[in-house]
Amino acid sequence: MTENYLPTKESIGYKNIKYILYKVFLINLDSISIREGEDENFAFDFTYGNIEINVVVSATGKSGQFNVGEGGMISIFLPNPNYPISSFLPKQSLESITGDEHFKFKIRHLFGRRQADVEYAMRVLKDYLDSDEAKVLLKND
Repeated sequence: MTENYLPTKESIGYKNIKYILYKVFLINLDSISIREGEDENFAFDFTYGNIEINVVVSATGKSGQFNVGEGGMISIFLPNPNYPISSFLPKQSLESITGDEHFKFKIRHLFGRRQADVEYAMRVLKDYLDSDEAKVLLKND
C-alpha cells in the first residue's frame, strides 16, 4: 500500500510548530533552514538567548511500527551543561531539565498534531531559557 505524504511545509507538524514558534518566541520558521527527512519528518535549529535549540519531528509515517502519523513526535534538545565533564552527550532533551513526572510524560509524548501540547512545551522551554538556572548553559559554552 502506497502512502501519500505532504511536502514538509504543508504538513500539520510544520504548520503547528510554525504557528507556536512565532507565538512564543517571535521566530518565523520559514526563515530557518529545515532538514527534511522521510515521510513528513524534519528538524531545525534556532537560537534563543545565545542558546542553540534543536527541534526534531519524527515518526510521521502513516503505517509501520513506531510511527504515529501526521504531526509526528516532537523532540526538543538543548545544550547539556554537564558535557563533557560528567556526560558523553552534548545535548539533553527538554524533558530532562525537571524532576516533575507529569511534565516529563507530557514532553516525552509530544505529538505535533496537538497544537495545545506543542504550545505548552514551547512555553516551558522559553520559561526555562529565561530563568536563572539556564544561565549555567551560557557559562559552559
